[in-house]
Amino acid sequence: MLPRIITKLVGWAVSVFYDLERTGPKLVEGPVLVTANHPNSLIDPLVIFRTAGRPTRPLAKAPLFEQALVGTVLRGLGGLPVYRREDNPELTHLNDSTFDAAIEVLQDGGAVQIYPEGRSHSEPSLSPLRTGAARIALMAEARSGWSLGVRIQPVGLTYLRKSAFRGRAVAAFGEPIAVSEFRATYEADERDGARELTAVIQERLESLTLNFDHPEDQELVDVAERLYAREKKLARPRERERMAERLPRLQRFAEGVRWLRATDPERAEELSADVRRYMRLLTLFGAREGDVPRRYRPGRVLVYSARQLLLLTLVLPVALLGFALWFVPLKLSQTVVPRFSPKLDQVATYKLSTALVGFPVWLALLTTASWFWWGLRPALVVLIALPVAGLAAIAWRDRQATVREDVRVFRRARRLSRGRDRLAGLRKHLVAEFDALVEEWTASSRGSALGGS
Repeated sequence: MLPRIITKLVGWAVSVFYDLERTGPKLVEGPVLVTANHPNSLIDPLVIFRTAGRPTRPLAKAPLFEQALVGTVLRGLGGLPVYRREDNPELTHLNDSTFDAAIEVLQDGGAVQIYPEGRSHSEPSLSPLRTGAARIALMAEARSGWSLGVRIQPVGLTYLRKSAFRGRAVAAFGEPIAVSEFRATYEADERDGARELTAVIQERLESLTLNFDHPEDQELVDVAERLYAREKKLARPRERERMAERLPRLQRFAEGVRWLRATDPERAEELSADVRRYMRLLTLFGAREGDVPRRYRPGRVLVYSARQLLLLTLVLPVALLGFALWFVPLKLSQTVVPRFSPKLDQVATYKLSTALVGFPVWLALLTTASWFWWGLRPALVVLIALPVAGLAAIAWRDRQATVREDVRVFRRARRLSRGRDRLAGLRKHLVAEFDALVEEWTASSRGSALGGS
């Protein structure tokens, strides 16, 4: 029960920290190796815990097991240590026992999660995968006479503002890979079998994630996809689309950028300059998400204003209580995390780890104090009311941030009418360029296919 309880708790915590989404088929039953990209340190396994629907025992680098909080959680989850050469080359031989333990989990019908990139990073694309995941899966099948039915299910993890509280995250589950299909290659040469399966995992993960050749392309693609979706009426101007809906379009744009840079670098730079100009105009209007409408209809503005004002007013009393009661641990986490100077892919881990310690301790202190001063029943009320007030504060914070941005864009759009017209004109021009490029890209791909055949 302990792994299930811890999985539920940390999974719930990460769903509070992020606006978390899931897409794709469910995690299969039976023995399965979950392979994911690794852009966000210890947050990544927590996202898997929340979205997988069943316990998955994580493989993690050995030094983490020596840390007080993280090590305790990993051991409670049945984590398995991986001894990396860069951490301590003298201990890499211990990986044999880790592999054996992972294989035993699979032979018992369990699920194991592993990050075959071998490290957490903030680079714009997937790193070349190591063969450990493929070797574990193939060895498990081979030791069971190829009758175990092990499958590998890739999961692509994508974050928007990944270091920020209430940033966005989406876990895209892919179709499972039957390991037994690689039997012939593995039996002929174990290394070739592992390399072949690793190549398939890499290909599947690349199809589930966003990959860029240049770091700056990520922001450009984000803006280009947003303006395209609004101009094509795939989304309303001020709508905050779910990441699961945007991800396929973002991937298509990323592929298009790579093709254009490879075939016509000068045109790619010109298009990038136009998108940057559009981005600067969006910044002038204060539009962090969504876009700037060509016009505002008075009726819709009144309905929107009345609805948002009503919701914010109704939740405000409970939200204020939540802000007041949780101020101390919130301020503590904001003060403590910068002292560690974490890397970008570690910021969210430090924030969430601090919260997982500070908030329960604060809740326990307030509950105990209430019991001491007022008795058991008031203490139980505090125990229940504090988390509810905290969630209300988070919901109110999210909504008011959205409303503030919408109001800011509305006010500036009314004041800067010429800028709004420039934005609409540039948006129309860019979408025409995108459509033309899609036609050229499609024709080029068709020509390549015919040439190959």
